[in-house]
Amino acid sequence: MWLPIFDRCGPVPSSMGLWHQRLTFFSTALLCALVPLLHISMSHVAADSRRTGFFPHAISVADFNNDGHLDMAIPASAERKVTVLLGDGKGGILANHSYAVGKGPTWVETADFNGDGHIDLVTTNTGGASLTIYFGDGQGGFADRREIEGIHGPASVVAADFNRDGRPDLAVAQAAKSEVAILLNQGKGKMALARSYKVGRGPHILTKANLNNDSIPDLVVGSLGPHTLTVLLGQGDGSFRNPIEVSVGRFPHYRAFGDWNGDGNNDVAVVAGGEDAVEILLGDGKGNLIKTASYPVGSNPHGLDAGDFNGDGHLDLAISSRSSMDIHILLGDGAGKFLSSPPIPIGQDVIALAVGDFNEDRHLDLALVSATSHVVILFKGDGRGNFKLFSAR
Repeated sequence: MWLPIFDRCGPVPSSMGLWHQRLTFFSTALLCALVPLLHISMSHVAADSRRTGFFPHAISVADFNNDGHLDMAIPASAERKVTVLLGDGKGGILANHSYAVGKGPTWVETADFNGDGHIDLVTTNTGGASLTIYFGDGQGGFADRREIEGIHGPASVVAADFNRDGRPDLAVAQAAKSEVAILLNQGKGKMALARSYKVGRGPHILTKANLNNDSIPDLVVGSLGPHTLTVLLGQGDGSFRNPIEVSVGRFPHYRAFGDWNGDGNNDVAVVAGGEDAVEILLGDGKGNLIKTASYPVGSNPHGLDAGDFNGDGHLDLAISSRSSMDIHILLGDGAGKFLSSPPIPIGQDVIALAVGDFNEDRHLDLALVSATSHVVILFKGDGRGNFKLFSAR
């Protein structure tokens, strides 16, 4: 059975492939060693932390209750639930609600799947071989749970309109089959499997972008077996061109997209967990990616997001490192290069992060997901590239 890497401390199933056994053993051993150390006092972050389920694994940011403030959804891989945190627009949380999903939820994505004008959510349930969809009521609540079965080791999911019919569809990384599955929206949020595409062994994090400037969403998935990114260029009818393989550093995790060098083409930044680095790949506007730089960050980096943190009009990067328990900020120069800032010590195992203006002061902030303290921690940006913990409220 396929299990999320961080669901438990225990033996690695012998049914897994050799590469997955090794990766799972390493990750689980690291987690089990860190857990006792991470049960430290949370008094310094208690006011700005918000409880999630056990072992939160990802984060999605959207406005679920139509109040103009950013909210968050976080799947808890060991509790079979997704937690929704409603923001107050001041850096605080108005409400915390949880919803049951399938076994081992590792990812969450948001979109209006049924066309009612309200944001819905979908989780990948890696242990349960399924997806769970909930439909939003526009007031911050979710109901009408639907399960999509027969998804083989779903690791992550993205929503986009792949066939240009005005409805968001789904693409799912199926780790157990080394495929990306495309599910087309038939209306009112009903999804139907259309086709699948072979990618590298152990596809992990799947993301969407427009890499060839045709306004049609493309897909990029990182594979942990061959340490590659696979680019699937969309054709606008729900199908994709033949995969383009790009070699990157060991264990590609989160990535971010943006025009790093100002040439009008989307570029990529990817965390290489096995290299303790972030790698920069420049796009040519035709779907090809060329690695141009690698920047050292903390130990065992995982989370990554982009935004203009210092207000100079250039995109910057924020990276969370799990073992060194810190955040690295790389400030972009607009010409494709980045300047490293001193690391920000967090004292938490931050597995994922998201960028947003959570207190609406026109400066970007950070939402940090701690995998072993089971909280979301908010850090306030000052608009100059600096971040500090939100003050208690």
